[in-house]
Amino acid sequence: MNESEFRLRLEIDVTVLEVWIDQGWLIPETTNEGRRFRDADLARGQLILDLIDAMGLNEPGVDLVMDLVDQLHGLRSTLRDLTDAVRRQNLDVQQHILSELDHLEHQKGR
Repeated sequence: MNESEFRLRLEIDVTVLEVWIDQGWLIPETTNEGRRFRDADLARGQLILDLIDAMGLNEPGVDLVMDLVDQLHGLRSTLRDLTDAVRRQNLDVQQHILSELDHLEHQKGR
């Protein structure tokens, strides 16, 4: 969606959008036609609005939450890659990895 559609859907003005982009909370795709926003950007924008309006967070608070969200997404991607790599291993290797994970879980429970 273009910038105008994005702002309309979130009911924000240009100044607010510029702050969000300057803060690095949103990174739109830049094309010959201007900035383009994905559905994920819309979800992030709604989260930012919720953090500010509903929860009363200030800019440093929103910055921290958005950084944590980005870290979480990065970790999920890494975990997905690791899971895929384990699935490509021989069954005996997979079983050994699962056994080690089970052993670690039992150690934590002590």
